Amino acid sequence: MASIKPLLRLLPCLLLVACGNPAPDGQLPVPSGATAPGKAATAAVAGKADNPVAAPAVATTTAAAKPGLPVDSSQLRPVTAIPGVACTQQRKDWAPECVAGEYRIAVYPEGCGADGFYGLVHADGDAAVLLQTSFAPFPASPVAKLREGQFVCIAADARKQVGERLWLYVTAIPPESIPACKDREICGARGLPAVDWSGTAPTGQCRLEHGRFVDCAAGWVSVSAVEEFSNGL
Repeated sequence: MASIKPLLRLLPCLLLVACGNPAPDGQLPVPSGATAPGKAATAAVAGKADNPVAAPAVATTTAAAKPGLPVDSSQLRPVTAIPGVACTQQRKDWAPECVAGEYRIAVYPEGCGADGFYGLVHADGDAAVLLQTSFAPFPASPVAKLREGQFVCIAADARKQVGERLWLYVTAIPPESIPACKDREICGARGLPAVDWSGTAPTGQCRLEHGRFVDCAAGWVSVSAVEEFSNGL
């Protein structure tokens, strides 16, 4: 009986605690003056919602777009006459990519070097092929006419957002200026290009100067107007 007496002394206190803080179903009673864990969490959330400053910053998982490199303007000659064109370059050794209206334009970084792209003018029964400063539907001015079989360097192409190439930017150059064309009939007639200029002709002859062709006829033509060397030179 001696061990029961202490319990009897505590019984009124336990009853008082239970009555003062009745526990929800499935939970033990909480001593008076304390707050139930669920209520504490609710109060904390409510306090943060009422105080925007106290709300923790939410981390974002959206990566910022990588800015393109500055595009070398000397590579953009094919698109200088196209209105509204915008160009980007993600890596130094990648070709600049340009957009104009519904067209995507790729400028070849190889230029007219050893790894460039070449072909011959294919007039398809006409006397000559007309080079223009741009292509439809953009405003264009005539540059010059090139005759059948003229050797050209292909510097850029244009296609609609989805589809095959429709236009090529070409430069008429002497085939002997390309080492791979030495003594090869596939490159056409040797010597300066036969060009019929639409406007005032350049004062100098078409030539290679500091790695670039100067005073040579260049412009846009339909892809069907060029017979490309598909296997290179």
